[in-house]
Amino acid sequence: MNADPRARAAVTSRPTVVALALAVGLAALGWALVLRHGFPHGDDLLHAMAGEEPGDARTLRGWLETWRFDYAYRNGRAADAVARLILLGGRPGALVVGVLVMVLAGIATWPWLRMAGPGRGRRALWGALGLGVPFLAVQAHSWLTGEGLLWVSGLANYPLATLAFLVAGAAVSGALPPRLTWAVLPVVLYAHIGHEMSAVATLVVTALALGLRRPGDGRPRAAQWAAILTSVVGFAVLATAPGLWRRTAEEDLALPLLQALSRTTLLFASLSLGWWLALGGLALLGARLAGRAPRWGTASLGAAAWLLLLLARRRWPRIADLCAEADTAVPATLLALAVIAAAAVLVVSVLVLVVHAWGALAAYPVLALSLADVLSAGVPIVASVCGQRAFFLPVTALVLAVACALRLVLDALGRTGDRGQRLARTLTVLAVVATLVSAAAYVTLTSERAARNAAAYDTFVTSVEEARATGEGVVVAPDLPEEGYAYRRAYFLGRYGCDLRYFYDLPDGVVLTDVERRESETTDRTTGCETTWQRTLTRAEEEGRAPGRR
Repeated sequence: MNADPRARAAVTSRPTVVALALAVGLAALGWALVLRHGFPHGDDLLHAMAGEEPGDARTLRGWLETWRFDYAYRNGRAADAVARLILLGGRPGALVVGVLVMVLAGIATWPWLRMAGPGRGRRALWGALGLGVPFLAVQAHSWLTGEGLLWVSGLANYPLATLAFLVAGAAVSGALPPRLTWAVLPVVLYAHIGHEMSAVATLVVTALALGLRRPGDGRPRAAQWAAILTSVVGFAVLATAPGLWRRTAEEDLALPLLQALSRTTLLFASLSLGWWLALGGLALLGARLAGRAPRWGTASLGAAAWLLLLLARRRWPRIADLCAEADTAVPATLLALAVIAAAAVLVVSVLVLVVHAWGALAAYPVLALSLADVLSAGVPIVASVCGQRAFFLPVTALVLAVACALRLVLDALGRTGDRGQRLARTLTVLAVVATLVSAAAYVTLTSERAARNAAAYDTFVTSVEEARATGEGVVVAPDLPEEGYAYRRAYFLGRYGCDLRYFYDLPDGVVLTDVERRESETTDRTTGCETTWQRTLTRAEEEGRAPGRR
């Protein structure tokens, strides 16, 4: 007789391993087809030219100085320093890193899905579904791909932060084997110091783990305690970063609270309403399968709130309009209050339905991911960030929460008898097939549209090479045809003009301009042209907060 029944369950059959390896390979192929169209633009140029002299970040000493400056002055986070490392590998390096990050993010869903189910059978199917979660998340809007994946700065700040959160959250929850937990402690630390959104999300899960998955149930849990301690220390390091507090206090970033709340709520609602509806529906079904009377009053309140958010969202059909003018692009006061109240009612209603259906402990992964989703989505309020990329982590967490709720429902269905088991197996297969079809459609569409931007970029590079060879001429910054598949201000010369000149080593006398030939943004000299980073250094020096000069 096996002394430890869990040991038998831990054995994975060879067909399952082969199937999971195939799924990982398909996921890697899908992300490679998308990410091969990425190219440096926006803040990538800024980071590549970072330092007291343009390009200092390419040396170890210069890179460390830029990281220190980030922490002390710019924004407090380490993600930009990671972006500078990735940029050293050029476009091929960014492609490799991007594929690794997105595939690992899919693999990092597996501990969460295991927490939501007893782990019996169909591991290959649930593993494939987990690999599809990042594909499902980015389909909420094209800008989650354009701003979050197809340039290095977005990749380092959002998908990488999401991966760190998923791993760190699983570690503090005790969902990883002890040896693996010890090995990923640096990831737990990075989840906090890397980016403020992953820091908030990880802190939420850490607090919930202490309340619901308390370490110390008769077995030694030193690894989980170490992860929790690392999480607390990491959050303290980020929370005391001078650069973080300076950034949130900038006058041009701080909108009135009501404006920021309403704008952020509508932005996030546009990306997540469908997933909140799915989560609420699964909770109602879970209550029915558990033999509990559904709370129709709570469900009705949530449905009314959901409908109000949908109607308010339709009032602003273009999300970009919300980013236009701070005073006019945000809903009027009464509607803003209604939007904020509706969002709060929707979230509370769904979470109440989740707890009612499965209980707080059984529904732990759903609760942890949902709360991390909501509270991390509030981070853009502080910084008044207007861009879908800021919601990469919250949307991914919410999609994974729905996947965990689906597993709870199907496992409960499988316990109702032979007929229920057959139905649960069929529905699991259908969910995986639907995910695969959805991912394939996303890859096809995104590859086609992102390729047009990449072609415009390649034309620009050709003109740059010709200008370098002749030492004269006019170089026109690319006008990217697919707006949703790149950073909105990809080649805004008013910000990145000098960075472009240094990045591409344009000779003096070569005129750099945009498609509109605006004289105010035309540059014709590289020598003496002040990069974005140098302008930031000058401002820091004026404030008496510049790093030591070499």
